[in-house]
Amino acid sequence: MIRRSFFGYLAAKLPYETVKGGLPDPVDTALPGEVTLQIQVGTDQKSLVDKKKTALKKGVEVQRGALYGLFDEETKNVSAPVSGTITSVETRTGNYGRHFALINIATSEEGETSPAFSDALEADTKGTESLAFLSQLPGRPPFTRLANDGIHTVILSALEQDLLTNVNQYALLARKTDFKRGADYIKELAPKARVVLALPKYLEAEAQDTGCETVGIKNLYPNGNPILLAGRLAGKPIEAGKTLEESGFLLFSAEAVAATGKALRTRSLPQEKLVTLTLKNKETRLVNARIGTPITQIFEAAGETLVKRDHLIVGGPLTGVSVYTPNFPVDPDTDAILCHGPENMPRLTDTYCINCGKCVRVCPANIPVNLLIRMLENGLYEEAVEKYDLDACVECGLCSFICVAKMPLFQQIMLARHTLAESKKSAEMGGSND
Repeated sequence: MIRRSFFGYLAAKLPYETVKGGLPDPVDTALPGEVTLQIQVGTDQKSLVDKKKTALKKGVEVQRGALYGLFDEETKNVSAPVSGTITSVETRTGNYGRHFALINIATSEEGETSPAFSDALEADTKGTESLAFLSQLPGRPPFTRLANDGIHTVILSALEQDLLTNVNQYALLARKTDFKRGADYIKELAPKARVVLALPKYLEAEAQDTGCETVGIKNLYPNGNPILLAGRLAGKPIEAGKTLEESGFLLFSAEAVAATGKALRTRSLPQEKLVTLTLKNKETRLVNARIGTPITQIFEAAGETLVKRDHLIVGGPLTGVSVYTPNFPVDPDTDAILCHGPENMPRLTDTYCINCGKCVRVCPANIPVNLLIRMLENGLYEEAVEKYDLDACVECGLCSFICVAKMPLFQQIMLARHTLAESKKSAEMGGSND
């Protein structure tokens, strides 16, 4: 239940990047000498990686475009973006205690692409194996979940999920033919679902020949937020605490749809990811990089040299996360990377809330953030759900952005939600998180 504050509510008015005035010319990065693939794993799986009990291990040769299983040959969940030899498989622990397996591959000369995807298409274009391959495309399209009987609406989104990126707008315009082919394929896979193209209003005329039902939306943040998009199409807010899929929605980014169309046309998997870089001088560059490429190489291609104490953020200014190394890789869903020099580092403080109410007025979910944060600061997470709608947060980050006291409100909310999810998982397993 949303408990509306006594404050009035104002619509957010933060403009997204656009492609008005002509499409940018993406900078192509060179084939990297080594790529790193990040695969999220559970605690038990992390232990297997640390003990070197994996099918993929040092010395194993991989071929570009082939699918591999990290732990066994049956469960194939890793697509090789290059041909080469695995140099190491290790783990790292990221934000909120999430574990990742890092597969490092020394790149060989390009050579031929694996025929495995083409063979899968030949056997059954809509089969399980074909969908497993397509789920590895840039944008991480959720093809393997389309068969869920509860899915009633598929959103093809040409809107961005954070500021300072225009990846999906570019993909819709520059790759329109492939986009249409990908959209038609999705419609065939989900014949009973409503398939809707959500896009900025200024692009509506450009989308008339895509063959999709279109919904034009103001190009203002956070209108591209998946939960808000689903609520707009449903005509009512998504139930607090439910995921998109639990609510009957799936979202495909425009880049993922266009990549699908290209994969079907060429019968090979596109392995290049579009990324918008924000340089230290605040200029932006659109870059085309092989999945797994280190961040430092991408910035070098754009003419920016990273130095010690530069602050790197992956994912956008409002919802992105800081990364600890310039060798951090580009993932299939990396849309934006920002670099701040030491002199321009954004600051957060431990100043107390001054009760100005700006976070409340800007919150699209109408959450009384000023009261919620008091619960979170004292670790009262369950009370925060019951009394102040913690589970209704759409994770847009506007509260932190607008906070006069520069409090890390978004990070507090994300930590609380992660802690509650882990506690629930532990209770269901009858164990402990320790």
